[in-house]
Amino acid sequence: MPGTTPGKTSVTCAALVASLVASLFGVAATAPAVAASDPPQPPQHIAGELIRGGADGRPHQVFCPAMQHVYSGGFEITAPRGTRLGPEPTDVLVDRPNDNATGWIVAVHKDLARRKSSRDGGPGMHEPGPADLTIHLVCSDDTMSHGA
Repeated sequence: MPGTTPGKTSVTCAALVASLVASLFGVAATAPAVAASDPPQPPQHIAGELIRGGADGRPHQVFCPAMQHVYSGGFEITAPRGTRLGPEPTDVLVDRPNDNATGWIVAVHKDLARRKSSRDGGPGMHEPGPADLTIHLVCSDDTMSHGA
């Protein structure tokens, strides 16, 4: 190709071949390859938004920015102001990358403690509910991890 360097030509050709193969086999086209001269971005920590009552045992997910894959992840359970976490252990049902390694999926169950007043059963009582959940993940430009 006139006006291009050999490295850029091979990257362009590789992207075109990948798109052609993907279209022939009915697979979504892959992202274009990054030129060898582009420095890789360091992994970045992403904290998802606080999910009020998110420790309810249902799966919740946070995704990496476009063109990045999850490197690792985890979660944080907190009690809203004026409450505290219940004494029962946290039941971790799922804590792993999603199926295509573009995000982290968490399903945990953790209740809040019952708030007590001076009179048992008085107006200060409330039924415990699920604790709040924040999902943390580390995303990277590097190849996908966790066998995904």
